[in-house]
Amino acid sequence: MEYLRKQSKFSLIGMGLVFILLLGVIDYLTGPEISVSVFYLLPISMTAWLVGKRAAIAMSVASAGSWLIADLLAGQTYSHFAIPYWNAAVRLGFFLIVTQALAGLKDSRQRQEELAQFVVHDLRSPLGNIMTGLQTLQEIADETMDNTQKDLIQMCLVSCNRMLTLVNSLLDLARLEGGHMPLQLSEVNVKELVESSLKQVTVWAGRNHVTLDCDLMAGAEMVYTDLGLTMRVLVNLLSNAIKFSRPESVVTVRVTPSDTAMLTFSVIDQGRGIPKEWADRIFDKFTQVEAHRAGGTAIGSGLGLTFCRLAVEALGGHIWLESEVDKGTTIAFTLPTSAEANRA
Repeated sequence: MEYLRKQSKFSLIGMGLVFILLLGVIDYLTGPEISVSVFYLLPISMTAWLVGKRAAIAMSVASAGSWLIADLLAGQTYSHFAIPYWNAAVRLGFFLIVTQALAGLKDSRQRQEELAQFVVHDLRSPLGNIMTGLQTLQEIADETMDNTQKDLIQMCLVSCNRMLTLVNSLLDLARLEGGHMPLQLSEVNVKELVESSLKQVTVWAGRNHVTLDCDLMAGAEMVYTDLGLTMRVLVNLLSNAIKFSRPESVVTVRVTPSDTAMLTFSVIDQGRGIPKEWADRIFDKFTQVEAHRAGGTAIGSGLGLTFCRLAVEALGGHIWLESEVDKGTTIAFTLPTSAEANRA
């Protein structure tokens, strides 16, 4: 499906017509003995979902026509000469019903996504105002507030930053899925990248009594990536790791070089772990995993890890999970070390 999404509309229409022609030939050669009628729905459905309603209608007409021609050339006898044309009209009606249903479903989904994008976009303005007010209070805290009040302001700022990260992730999901995310690729210092990411979650880790650790292996100095996008990926993964870590445990960011001009970034926690049956689904959109023996507590928002997967893939790497129940979780992803490795 991802391959088809990357094709142009003209390419998809061409592929659909070639497939219909092939089905017509098979239909003619096999005659009434073997039915291939259901396969006509494949190019029709593909065109309705990925191209548009008008193109799908044209594909429906082509499918019904191909089917009719195969019937006529096969030389099958009917009790009345109009029967094959009647059959073709019925088939065309069925194809058009499928086209209308799929086009309507796509339009409905697109309107829902546009509404969600609109609502989420408007959340950023009041959230920014709240953060500005909190930052102003923080600047005057030394003179007027005690330590408890200062901690409350800091906690609110951390929560606002996490909310802003989620809002930005929601806004960027559609662009990442469509391959339209603008990237500012450059050589980035790995140590500065990791330290900046850890700094954003330090307060939250302290409140959860979780220790943060950084392990940079020899040869992991520079990476070719988008600094802001990669930092958001690391902050997302660190936030998840902290959230599901036990008190007095350690969350580690480890960066190691590989033999393929790539660096591997690993976020390692000592939490409850994820069951094996969920390992392949954890990066899917809106997927949540029930924590092991945790009274039904859900792991993940259902969007953060999806954003991480799409962002890493857009940056030229891949992401995966290693976990064992009651022994912790490691989420690792690779990034290229140079522009040449990224193009490869």
